[in-house]
Amino acid sequence: MLTTFVISSLVAAVAANAQSSVDASIAPAATVLPADSTDAGVPLFAVETTQLTDGVVAALANDSSVADVAHLFAFGDGTEANATASAQKRASNCKTYPGDALWPSQIVWKIFDLLLGGALADIIPIASPCYPKSEYNDYNATQCAIVTANWSQGVTHYSDPGSVMFPMYEGKTCLPGTDPTALGTCTQGGYALRSVKATNVAQIQLAVNFARTLNLRLVVKNTGHDYNGRSTGKDALSIWTHNFKEIKYVAKYKSPTYSGPVFKVGSGVQGFELYAAAEKYGVSAVGGICPTVGIFGGYSAGGGHSPLMQFYGVGSDQIVALEVVTADGRFNTVTPETNSDLYWALLGGGGGTFGIVTSAIVKVHPKMPVTTSVFNFTSANVSTETFWKGVEAFWDDMPAYNEAKTYSYFFIANTSGTYSFQMFPFFATNQTVAQFEALTKPFFNKLKALGIPYEISTTYYDTFYGGYQATFNVIDSRIGGYTSIPGNRIIPAENWNDAKTSAATLAAVKHAVDNALRIGIYHQHPNDDAAIDNAVNPAFRNEGAMLIAINFVAANATVATIGAESLQLTNDILGPLRDVTPNGGTYGNEADPAEPDWQNAFWGKNYERLLRIKKKVDPTELFYVHHGVGSEGWAVDDGDRGVPTQDGKLCRT
Repeated sequence: MLTTFVISSLVAAVAANAQSSVDASIAPAATVLPADSTDAGVPLFAVETTQLTDGVVAALANDSSVADVAHLFAFGDGTEANATASAQKRASNCKTYPGDALWPSQIVWKIFDLLLGGALADIIPIASPCYPKSEYNDYNATQCAIVTANWSQGVTHYSDPGSVMFPMYEGKTCLPGTDPTALGTCTQGGYALRSVKATNVAQIQLAVNFARTLNLRLVVKNTGHDYNGRSTGKDALSIWTHNFKEIKYVAKYKSPTYSGPVFKVGSGVQGFELYAAAEKYGVSAVGGICPTVGIFGGYSAGGGHSPLMQFYGVGSDQIVALEVVTADGRFNTVTPETNSDLYWALLGGGGGTFGIVTSAIVKVHPKMPVTTSVFNFTSANVSTETFWKGVEAFWDDMPAYNEAKTYSYFFIANTSGTYSFQMFPFFATNQTVAQFEALTKPFFNKLKALGIPYEISTTYYDTFYGGYQATFNVIDSRIGGYTSIPGNRIIPAENWNDAKTSAATLAAVKHAVDNALRIGIYHQHPNDDAAIDNAVNPAFRNEGAMLIAINFVAANATVATIGAESLQLTNDILGPLRDVTPNGGTYGNEADPAEPDWQNAFWGKNYERLLRIKKKVDPTELFYVHHGVGSEGWAVDDGDRGVPTQDGKLCRT
């Protein structure tokens, strides 16, 4: 155990170094390893061959220009650097922040940047040019107009190392707008302070070791497509994995657990890129419905539902191997045979919690056609009771739709007393138009019998890609929004087993519709494969549908109002659904930020094993995300914001 004297000596060494100049010729701390130095079955990408090794760390200790701070980049193998972090955490209940004894000086940050090869950059909120007076002094009306006009575009946020698509959980700071007099203030808020724009593994390893040794808050960002603020943190060091974009097709892959075609995919690849690659190579790949989502960060780590899940399982089920940097800074190959516990945890245990994925080897599947159908009806010309009978007709047929391996995404809303049902779309994979029409004929006949007018447009596509591009790809994902709070519930298939339970569940849905801004519902059930064993929420395995509730919060809402709307979502809107789905659960993304009993809701019986693995692979608790495995002992001290934000120090509770 290190003493306070040893910690003070470390700080003194860093401070002494801060009085000297930095040798600008300091070379990046990395070496290139052979591409076949992996047990994954596919060679490493070039960005993965550039690594930090024991030899490189030893060379730093013998280099007079960096020797004083070389220990900050050592691996966490029970060495002094690792113990220092543990001792410092015992001395302070919080992560290290500006002004703390272990906070790096500007000279140390500069050395870090040089060792990274110039990959370190300050994070500045992208709407800061809209503010004439701010700490950034970068007011620019033209740039402000561009940012404001494009705020709802995913590329605006995922192409920036610090921005996120849903700023509610950053403290709603530095929002866009072209009228300076109508804006509030622009501060860093919950956004991370600095970002490592990673283009190789060595940079990730350096950042992990640096953050762990000095007890800095560390966050990982790919696209920023997260509803709970898990990819940001006040004054944190952020690792941006967005540039790991390579995709390699392997037609004949073989491992002890899988033989067949695969992609080796960089962790920065997004849905639209994965789907385009699948189309190019004449296969199908499992991804989500939103094109901007990063597939191999939070998506596959959280389970990942998909328009193809009914055939091939959820996103986590596709992964046969991963390359991962763990909390000790080491680069690991992770398969069912190698680091098997970590493999199990990474497939469903949640993003940003167990390590930083640099690539994944994933199954791909035969090319499939799809019939899509978009239809809608309202209560404008019928009674409310009749409208809900129409909804009930669709609801009652959802088990048959799941049995037929179809998938849908639809909304029900109550706008000033007028109800609407909007399908966006019904996705009948591997079915012709005639097959789709035969499947849904009982439902549409019921609408006709009830006298409910409806509009419908049905199209057949030769490939999944064509159907996806025409439907899910063009849905407004309401990116950049800060006037709503989402939550969700996974509804078990068993809730349709008897008429009484099914009716009670639909009544809870109607209650949610009447008390929320709008309700989105998927009918979906993943392919049942008894051979699959991973950390995916067991509720996914028994799923019949998933509901997303969206509660409105005014842009200028007070803290008290935000808190009241959050409580309404938790208790009044989702509460009855939880009551009627005791064997259900919650999907980690789009989750209620105040989800009660979240360990069970997100992971059920898997949580205890996940927690044991977390303590084993991350003993210094480097990786923290809101409502992540092992996060119980931590909280963000952000004051009262109505909902949890990342705009505060991360401290032990």
